[in-house]
Amino acid sequence: DYPQVNPSTRVATLEPDKYPMAGMTSHKVTVGIYNPESKQTIYLKGGDPTDRYFTNITWSPDGQKVYIIELNRDQNHSQLFRYDAVTGEKEALLYEEKHEKYVEPQHPITFVPWNEHQFIYQSQQDGYNHLYLFDLSQGMMHPIETYGPTKLMIPYTQITQGEWLVQEILGFKEKTQEVIIMSTEQSPLQSNAYAVSLKDGKRHLIGAAEGVHHVQLSRSGRYVIDNYTSHATARNIRILSTSGKGEGHEMLSATNPMDAYNMPEIILGSIKAADGKTDLYYRLVKPVNFDASKKYPAIIYVYGGPHSQMVTESWLAGANLYFLFLAQQGYVVFTVDNRGTDNRGFEFESIIHRNLGVAEMADQMKGVDFLKTLPYVDPNRIGVEGWSYGGFMTISLITNYPDIFKVAVAGGPVIDWKWYEVMYGERYMDNPAVNPEGYARTSLINKAKDLKGKLLICQGAIDPVVVWEHSLSFIRECIKNNVQVDYFPYPCAEHNVMGKDRVHLHDKISMYFEDYL
Repeated sequence: DYPQVNPSTRVATLEPDKYPMAGMTSHKVTVGIYNPESKQTIYLKGGDPTDRYFTNITWSPDGQKVYIIELNRDQNHSQLFRYDAVTGEKEALLYEEKHEKYVEPQHPITFVPWNEHQFIYQSQQDGYNHLYLFDLSQGMMHPIETYGPTKLMIPYTQITQGEWLVQEILGFKEKTQEVIIMSTEQSPLQSNAYAVSLKDGKRHLIGAAEGVHHVQLSRSGRYVIDNYTSHATARNIRILSTSGKGEGHEMLSATNPMDAYNMPEIILGSIKAADGKTDLYYRLVKPVNFDASKKYPAIIYVYGGPHSQMVTESWLAGANLYFLFLAQQGYVVFTVDNRGTDNRGFEFESIIHRNLGVAEMADQMKGVDFLKTLPYVDPNRIGVEGWSYGGFMTISLITNYPDIFKVAVAGGPVIDWKWYEVMYGERYMDNPAVNPEGYARTSLINKAKDLKGKLLICQGAIDPVVVWEHSLSFIRECIKNNVQVDYFPYPCAEHNVMGKDRVHLHDKISMYFEDYL
């Protein structure tokens, strides 16, 4: 139990969260199947649940079996098991995968609607998330003592491949035996729909080649509603055939909703990462009424963690209206997706393993180097802002590079990864017992003494994601070292400060940059 306090009662009320931290005792979870007719629950006989994760649960088409991807606590060994849904017995190990860093199953298996023996498994085993077709009817059983009665050696075929990844399975078109997917094949900045044949792996694009698409598939698989934006397209919605032929029926072609406003120029581009070879994509928002002869302060907005992507080929290049507001106030607003972020493949993302913040900071500093080459950026007025992982990155940057960053605003920041929750923390940092050097190297507690610029930390006071212990510990370390820091808690707010609190938060952030940058 992690103590959380609700101050809205006359005597503050203790409302704890279950929050196992990295290296600590984790949850012990069992999986039950409840029958609404008999009102009975049968628990799957998975064995001792200590230090195990049960993920990505799927029913068989006939409802008689349950498939689960199980993961060890180190998260470097995943196993696909089949259970009997009536007895709860573990029947077979179907597939397993290991990696020296981590295995990250994100998708349950998906059965093919025209063949109850075939299912699709998604894996990054070749470096990118791709589709693999398994056929249970061709499986050969081998007795194994470790996993139960049988091990099924199932033949499988890789359906998609290439230096791009499958983001999502939308469904199937049974008539042509195709699976409809979203992928980054056009660009890592995009999301496009494709129809992929399960017979031979051939695929074709559905809809426009540019932009970020949000697609709904009809029940038959013959049509999609394709809702997309691009850097130059505010919104376009069409009904399209999944055959990829024809222009479809246009439902909406939106006019630019920002035409009535004095808009900044938004630039998409790329720079090289700190390794000197990897492309990183950036978004740069110029100030409104830009004057090339002037020197402008710059704010770097950063997140930088796994499964995030700030820069896309979508409307306004993924910028939100707050960034446009900052541009109206005369700031250059810059964001670069460093190594460790999403949609670029396993090698790109897993560079952060056991050293969160190290490669990310090196790449962000390449962004700073790029800003310094721009004649209209004032190199003496560079600020940085971020929330959650971005808060961790913000404080990392201003304390590791105190002569570069003048002002920083960090929200809900992770300060020390040993205080973060067990599954995420140990996946990317390993257990503190086996990676003490990594935890010590990335901790910001010992960096408080290096703070020179102005730093504002904001946090929800009942944050269940990054618990209050993080920022309070950093503040305490600042006090010990007689380092001045500004701090603003939001009572009764959780991790993502919402409602009127959020309006107040953005006012406070913009005022802080106005006062000090």
